Amino acid sequence: MQLMWIKCQNNNKIIDNLYSYDKILVKAYYIQGGFYMTKTKEQLEELTMKILLDNDMLYKVPVDVIGIAKAYGISVYTAEFNNEISGAIRYNEKEEKFEIIVNKNNSKERQRFTIAHELGHYFLHREMLINNDIHIDALYRTTTQTDIKIKQQEKEVDYFAGALLMNKMVVERLIESHSIEELAKIFGVSYSAMMVRLNILGLY
Repeated sequence: MQLMWIKCQNNNKIIDNLYSYDKILVKAYYIQGGFYMTKTKEQLEELTMKILLDNDMLYKVPVDVIGIAKAYGISVYTAEFNNEISGAIRYNEKEEKFEIIVNKNNSKERQRFTIAHELGHYFLHREMLINNDIHIDALYRTTTQTDIKIKQQEKEVDYFAGALLMNKMVVERLIESHSIEELAKIFGVSYSAMMVRLNILGLY
């Protein structure tokens, strides 16, 4: 059985969890389409808008997601994950704070989206995180995951991440004078993430 240490680079700190590959597959949460979110899109747009306003980041792009995490007492680390894992979030009971870990091998754009995604779990599913060891997000999809609630949660946090990184009002102001490639660079996201957001907003 393959084993993997989760190693963090911040001050050589090591997140003290050793997971077998099988356990990661069991605990990882996967994203599947076609399920209704428990929060409406409007609620998620309002929540991310409030977070940006509270942190004076509405018109500052690309959004400083690490800065937002720190503002809420969340530490962010990079880690030596295998290529199938994009990131994770956990509640550190000893220090009574949350920690986000991202795959250091992913692109900067992917890492930013992962941090925003994990922040979504913090703002939307905090109680669930406190009651669990760690939440791991995978890059790939599976057809064996049947938990509709988990799929709803992942759909929510993906929408949250897109809305946090690419605020609707700011996107609407910039779309007329910039190409999709330019917008992706401005917001610090991948081309595909920018396309998804524009489609969601009905701008493309």
